[in-house]
Amino acid sequence: MDLGFESRGFLPIIAIDNDKKAVETYNNNRRRETALFGDLSKLTGRDIIKLISEKYPGVSPKGVIGGPPCQSFSQGNVYGKENDKRHHLPIQYAEILKTLNKEYHLDFFLFENVVGLKSNKHKKHFNKILRALEDADFNLFEQELNASWFCVPQNRRRIFVVGINKKLYPQVNFKIEIDKNIQKLTVRDAIHGLPDPEFFKRKLRPEDIPFHPNHWTMNPRSPKFGRRNDKNGRSFRKLKWDKPSWTVAYGNREIHVHPNGRRRLSIFEAMLLQGFPQSYELLGNLSQQVTQISDAVPPPLSMAIATAIWKTIYDPREKIQKLLLDWFKTNQRHFPWRETSNPYFILVAEKLLQQTLANDHVVNAYQEIIAVYPDLPSLAKARSSEIRPVIEPLGFIYRAGELPKLAQDIIQRFDGKIPDNLKDLKSIPGVGDYIAGAVLCFGFGQAIPIVDTNVARFLYRLFGLNTPLPSNPARHRRLIAQATNLIPLNKTKGFNLAILDLCAKVCTSKNPSCPECPIIKYCEYGKR
Repeated sequence: MDLGFESRGFLPIIAIDNDKKAVETYNNNRRRETALFGDLSKLTGRDIIKLISEKYPGVSPKGVIGGPPCQSFSQGNVYGKENDKRHHLPIQYAEILKTLNKEYHLDFFLFENVVGLKSNKHKKHFNKILRALEDADFNLFEQELNASWFCVPQNRRRIFVVGINKKLYPQVNFKIEIDKNIQKLTVRDAIHGLPDPEFFKRKLRPEDIPFHPNHWTMNPRSPKFGRRNDKNGRSFRKLKWDKPSWTVAYGNREIHVHPNGRRRLSIFEAMLLQGFPQSYELLGNLSQQVTQISDAVPPPLSMAIATAIWKTIYDPREKIQKLLLDWFKTNQRHFPWRETSNPYFILVAEKLLQQTLANDHVVNAYQEIIAVYPDLPSLAKARSSEIRPVIEPLGFIYRAGELPKLAQDIIQRFDGKIPDNLKDLKSIPGVGDYIAGAVLCFGFGQAIPIVDTNVARFLYRLFGLNTPLPSNPARHRRLIAQATNLIPLNKTKGFNLAILDLCAKVCTSKNPSCPECPIIKYCEYGKR
């Protein structure tokens, strides 16, 4: 599945499997140690969070994709038992997902399994799985897909459940569009014209195999090879050149017979029938390679799902970003503190703007304080009685005493340097979540969202949220997550200012001017 998601621009940061050779294959094809060996029936969500924080400190993943082993639900598993321990693996997936979502506010997840999971025999298990996935705080969208609908030369039916975070995107609908008129690829399209493979023999090394390291297969010892009869049972199913392959999922000695009838498919041919790129290489012995290719999700199919997720969540986001930034170019408000990136000047401005609308009184107070106290040492020596007349026209006179105190604290505890991290900034007297975020964004250029009551109202309208507006939006985790998801990493300052100005001019508390809004077509409130 990761290959398909990578093709659409997603970057896997952690991949976990309990098949050591699959882990080696994964990393070998990417030239980086992304995949780790681990047993997900024993690992918890907290264990995985620890792995992510150690490998990528400060990074928050946006999605989780996985396919818990499905043999216990397969229609081919005629000896399946009701108490099969593997029945619990999808529930474990859901439990891990729930923990990760609480930590990272994920955008989406993807769950893949066999269609047998929906059979009457396993229906109660499937419903239990769906309830567990929904309990992880996602709206669920389930589809049965055939790989042959997505330019894969193989009939392979599987169930896919996509979850979209119900709190971040409560109004989003998701569907994978299917063009059933598309011409299906055949076995001929995938493997015709390849040279004969190498037959298995002991001590055969990948570098000794011509054409491709995986172009090898079992020795055709059975007398059934070469017979014209195509109905030789499951172990001798011969592919037809001008039809898609049957499902590439091979049990013991069940690799499909090549259309010429004289041998079984090579591993490389099976990879092409799965839609793998020719440059990909599986590691391990023949049996281990059979397992890896059988367990894989066809990359073109997963790319189609990744594309649908991207179009649902990230395409609208990119368009919102562009439209707001374009609007901001001609509609922005101009204030002197916006013309600087000096963290001290930003800090002073944000204290003056605390619980105060930006206006000429604030501009005058800002310019006077900066002129008289141009740096932290001079502000630290100031008396509140000296600052009080400057603050008085703005109201909230207590700020006249807080300004010298915060300057003194920064000098005493941080050697006169304004901290560039949220924790230290918030420890300064008079600096809360909003001011700290503003200093980090406007003063240090960090990709930090700015969330006050006005921005919170904007987010509620944009995403169609219907829960009560929080009393302190600047420290509300879900709103911070939504705002973080929305901002473009390389244009954070302009985008945050664009939202603030949109809230001041268009998306006002009362009587918003929705027809003038540049993003009305993406706003749930505006569309209503």
